[in-house]
Amino acid sequence: MYLIPRNVSAKFEFFPGFGWFELAAVVAGALVGLALFFLSGLFTKSVVRFVLFVLPPGLAFFVTKQGPNGLSLLDLIQQWRRWSMAQRRYLYVTKGE
Repeated sequence: MYLIPRNVSAKFEFFPGFGWFELAAVVAGALVGLALFFLSGLFTKSVVRFVLFVLPPGLAFFVTKQGPNGLSLLDLIQQWRRWSMAQRRYLYVTKGE
């Protein structure tokens, strides 16, 4: 058995909390934003086009960015869905129900 120091990460990260998965999510968001940018160009020439380009990659970054506890918003949503779909067993029933 090898002892691994606590501050050594097992996955490759460009900077703390931002690795390949997060980079792929931001690039996918940028591609969606680029598509929205060009599609909105057919209808308008305002600042809304720029917002439609910046919003998807920004959302992808903040959804996949890890917090201080090591969990991202995406991880928390997945855990909540698993918890809400799990069967619950109530041991005590109050009278009148």
